[in-house]
Amino acid sequence: MSLRAIRKEKGFTQKDMALKMAMEQTTYSRKERGKSPITDEEWERFANVLETPVEELKEKNEPMAKNENCTFNDNSIGIQIVTMPKETLDVMMKYTAKLEEEINQLKGQLK
Repeated sequence: MSLRAIRKEKGFTQKDMALKMAMEQTTYSRKERGKSPITDEEWERFANVLETPVEELKEKNEPMAKNENCTFNDNSIGIQIVTMPKETLDVMMKYTAKLEEEINQLKGQLK
């Protein structure tokens, strides 16, 4: 079950969880929706509040692509470290290869 489903099953609102976790409700909501990363310490605290094993909480929460420690602005040039699930990278690589193949075919047609 997802964090959201277990929270609802236990009868807690997002506001209840935020209070128990000592965070703003909007912060909790972003974490629950996968918009903000959840630290291992937060997973432990969620598990304690919900009286549920951490593994069960994490089970349905798919890892998301995340941009860590980004300090870039519109005028920045540099390297960003992005973490994403391997499956996402595989899909991106297949799509890129297909696009390159189509580009080469189109170039051949232009000649």
